[in-house]
Amino acid sequence: MGLGDSVKQMSYKRQINHIGTIAQQRIRTDKLTIQIHRATLIAQYLGFILTFYILMTVRVLPTYENVNRFNPIVWAKEIPVFNDYALFLGILLILHAFTLVQNQLFSGKAESSILEEYMFDFRSIVFSFLITIGITFLLKTTFLYSRVTLVLFIIMMLIESLLWLATRRIIMRHLNKKGRIRSHVLIVGAGRVGLEVFNKVIQVNPVKKEFIGYLDDHKLGKDIVGKISELESILQQKRVDIIYITIPSEKHIIESMLHTIYKYDVDIRIIPEMFDRMNTVFAFRNDLEYPCLQIVKTPLRGLNVFLKRLSDIGGSLFLLLILSPLFLLLAILIKVESQGAVFFKQQRVGKNGLPFQMIKFRSMKNDADLNKSLLVKDNDMTGPVFKLRNDPRVTRVGRFIRKYSLDELPQLWNVLKGQMSLIGPRPPLPEEVEKYTDYHWRRMDVLPGMTGLWQVSGRSDLDFEQWIDLDIYYIERWSISLEMKIIFKTIPAVIKGSGAY
Repeated sequence: MGLGDSVKQMSYKRQINHIGTIAQQRIRTDKLTIQIHRATLIAQYLGFILTFYILMTVRVLPTYENVNRFNPIVWAKEIPVFNDYALFLGILLILHAFTLVQNQLFSGKAESSILEEYMFDFRSIVFSFLITIGITFLLKTTFLYSRVTLVLFIIMMLIESLLWLATRRIIMRHLNKKGRIRSHVLIVGAGRVGLEVFNKVIQVNPVKKEFIGYLDDHKLGKDIVGKISELESILQQKRVDIIYITIPSEKHIIESMLHTIYKYDVDIRIIPEMFDRMNTVFAFRNDLEYPCLQIVKTPLRGLNVFLKRLSDIGGSLFLLLILSPLFLLLAILIKVESQGAVFFKQQRVGKNGLPFQMIKFRSMKNDADLNKSLLVKDNDMTGPVFKLRNDPRVTRVGRFIRKYSLDELPQLWNVLKGQMSLIGPRPPLPEEVEKYTDYHWRRMDVLPGMTGLWQVSGRSDLDFEQWIDLDIYYIERWSISLEMKIIFKTIPAVIKGSGAY
């Protein structure tokens, strides 16, 4: 063996040792994270079992005399319904565990907010509970359970789930601050996209991410740690956990980089070339073995559409029932003040451009539409929308019901008919839609709603483009948690009456 071969072999050995060291560092970090998740999950399930035990001692055992409440082992012999309760608990916990595993396997998000994570756990617990009820119904054991006990148990599960989630977050944040599980990030490309990745991924959460620097062939600066050709040298000198590649058009360079990075235990994330052209959702597909990015107009599809429609029917029926006395009172006030019909019907444009008749309480004088052309020059809104802050056509009762959005209540009938939803973009007039651009038409991809992001974010105080941006944000980022946010913000917005005229 020559001297050159000996030097080359020593170099290979050093490289192998270094690659192995990096892998060990990642394994230790990942192992610690996994251990924390497993420990909190086990503690959570033990908490569920303890809660079940306490509820049994409080709610079930008092009906049985001379039973040792501190020895649940003998309960199976001395309490006839114990086995049925234990079966219910077992099925519920197995279903809940299964849904958690499914989320880990199929979730496309590497990180979620605490609200997103809790909303998933919330749905998982509720769905598991309902499915368990269905299974035990088929097994003919449902009628043996105390309804109060089961309801208390599900409530306690939801509370404990939130507490354990917060505990895990606190532990992870503490370890991140100490640098124990912090991810080390390298960005390839210091152009506009690279800078945006730094601002949106690293700078907003420096506790979780430690920035190593940029690799760039054309720029210099304190954050530029080398050229792209020096990638392997950087990987051998510094610990790198995540690499963001922001030069997708340089195909030959990326291919060379990938061959280099594959040897190391590093997460590789390539920013798609069209990420900034379409602010929407993508889904990965394989069409005839070709990998594709499918543009998803909205997450509101499939089962989500069914669940939303179910909530719309239930919500509109409930509100129509409890608000019927208010409907009668408003109808009397409108009729007493001015001549004309109580309800005002107006053609609006709904999902996919389909027209429908929207119903409102009449808030204007009977001949309001005839005078609209005289007031167009005083429009207080930008874009194709017409609104006047001090519209002379509005009656005194109309001004009050508009301020507190009471004139919108009859639209519950539109919701019940499936023409509208409780939450969604406001339905536009046909003459407004005629002036829409292609971008504005995005707001027609879902059913229009009685309330939405626009209403809870300033209402008529926002200009038209801000209004459109909020509607499209809702469409492209729809989730149950976003629906809940809008619902909780709608009530104070309506009570304050700000921005409405």
